[in-house]
Amino acid sequence: MPSTRSSTGHSKPRVQLTVSTEPERKRGITGSTKKRSTGTATTTSRHRTGAGVKKNTRAPATHHKRKPHLSDKIGGAAEKLVGKVTHRPGKKAAGTRKMHGTDGKNSRTHRV
Repeated sequence: MPSTRSSTGHSKPRVQLTVSTEPERKRGITGSTKKRSTGTATTTSRHRTGAGVKKNTRAPATHHKRKPHLSDKIGGAAEKLVGKVTHRPGKKAAGTRKMHGTDGKNSRTHRV
């Protein structure tokens, strides 16, 4: 048999929320001349380099990754742990790169 709210001690009255049916007013800053963006993404952006000179910069290219093998993941984790214990951030970063496949291994073609 299910227990009622009064028998469990949680007999607080239920609060009924009132929902307004009138439309919500949009608030805006009066006197503002700021343009809104249209939502389209651009690949180039402009930076001011000083004295009003503008410099065009490109979006960063995607970093080349290879697929790390299980041995790379284990070796990278061990290298990362060694770097963490010995307080060598470069060693730790190298282990992370090895685990993620961004260490540059197999980046060159070897010709015989």
